[in-house]
Amino acid sequence: MQNESVHRLVPLTNAGALPLEIGTIEPSRFCSATIDPKIIAPGATGQLEVTCRSDLHGPLREFLLLHTNDPVADRVPIELVTTVTPLLAFDAQVVTLEMPFGEERSQEVHLVGIWLDRAAVRLKASAVGEDSSVERLSAPTGATRGFRIRCKGKKVGVHSGNLVVSTGLPDPKEIAMPYACKVPGTLEVSPTNPYFNLKIPGPKVVSVEVRSSQPGFQVRGVRVLEGPFAASVEGPLPDKSFRVQVKVIEEQVKQETRGSLGKLMVLSNDRTEPEKEIPLFGFGKLNAAKAEETPPAP
Repeated sequence: MQNESVHRLVPLTNAGALPLEIGTIEPSRFCSATIDPKIIAPGATGQLEVTCRSDLHGPLREFLLLHTNDPVADRVPIELVTTVTPLLAFDAQVVTLEMPFGEERSQEVHLVGIWLDRAAVRLKASAVGEDSSVERLSAPTGATRGFRIRCKGKKVGVHSGNLVVSTGLPDPKEIAMPYACKVPGTLEVSPTNPYFNLKIPGPKVVSVEVRSSQPGFQVRGVRVLEGPFAASVEGPLPDKSFRVQVKVIEEQVKQETRGSLGKLMVLSNDRTEPEKEIPLFGFGKLNAAKAEETPPAP
C-alpha cells in the first residue's frame, strides 16, 4: 500500500568456484537492500533483504545495483516490480478534453483507495479552470464517489484547471488531479510571435500571414494596441490569405531602452477568434544612425 514499507528476502547463490564478495548496493528512489553474509562461499546462498516504500501509487518498477568481485559481473542489476495500492486517489492521473469551438465535452473521474469509506470528501472550487465546471456524482450510499469535469468550448486555446478535494483524513489531507480543456480555432497566424531586430539599420518591417479555414474569411482591419509600431493589411491574396505589414516607428522608441514590447489586434469575421491579439517584440538597442557623408578630398 501507499506509504507502507514492504520487505522481501531474495536468495542469492554463489554458483562459482571462488568466494563471492558483495560490496555496495546502490538503492533506487523507493527501494534499498542489505546482504547477509557479504562474502558467500562457493555453492552457498546468502539473503538479500529488500525494503521498498513509495508515496506514489500505481505500477512501480525499480532497479538496485549490486557491486561484486566477480570479474564477469562486477555490477549486477536487480529489477523490482510491483503495484502500489493508493490510500485515496483519483482513478486518472490527468484528464484532457478536446472539443470544437462552441461545443462541450465532459468526463467522469472516480475516487479509489483503501480509505475511500473513511474519507469525508469536499470539493475545492477555487481551482476550477476557465470555461469549465466540476460537479459531484451522486452515489447510492450518499457518499461522494466521483466527479464530472465539464469543458465548454467558448474560447480558443488550452484552459487548465485542477480538481482538488479535501479528504478529512490525516494523510492525505488533499488530493488533486490536473485537467485541460483544448479548443482549436480556425484562424491561423504566422509568425505567432513577430519580432524585430532593432540593432540593424534601415526600416524594420515584418509580414504576418493571416488565414482561416472558415469560408468567406475576411480581415476587417488591424489595430496596434501597444508599443511603437504601425500596421496595415493587404488582401485577400490569391491563396485567400491576408498579409499584415507591421513596422517599427523609430521616433517612438526610447533611445536608452534595449527592447520594445507591443500588441497587435487583428479584426476579422472568423467566428472562433474575431479579435486576435498578437504580441510584438523588438529586441536590442535601436540603431538610428544615418550613413555618414564622404568628406571631400583635400
